[in-house]
Amino acid sequence: MIEKALVYATCALGLLVFKEPDFPDVPMQVPGGTVEKGEPVIDAARREFGEETGLIDRAGFRLLGDSHRAFDRDGQLHNLHRTYFHLPLEDSLPDTWDHFESTPSGGGAPILFRFFWIDIASARANLDLGSGEMLDRLILPDV
Repeated sequence: MIEKALVYATCALGLLVFKEPDFPDVPMQVPGGTVEKGEPVIDAARREFGEETGLIDRAGFRLLGDSHRAFDRDGQLHNLHRTYFHLPLEDSLPDTWDHFESTPSGGGAPILFRFFWIDIASARANLDLGSGEMLDRLILPDV
């Protein structure tokens, strides 16, 4: 089974997402990644969020829920378990920034991530591979 932790980070600017400028065919994503063997999923969410965004030592992660789905890749059946968290962030963050993921899960060279904010409706329409499935569980303040 593949275990993933995903983070819906929000502020008054919207939902934090990123693209990979060097790989334009990779869809828009939210921060998150693979849970290491024996690692508590909340620790994976914190670690992956810091590694991918450069925003380290953040508190306030709230569990939203989890999902399971099976999919076929290259003729092999995979089971994916995703656990979702909400992380409210301060409104003083920039509109956009770049950060290099220096420890990609597949190994290799660092990957450039370009972060920006979108509204929830756009996220529902544009997030990759069903990763927007828990957006309805967000409770956001009126802006």
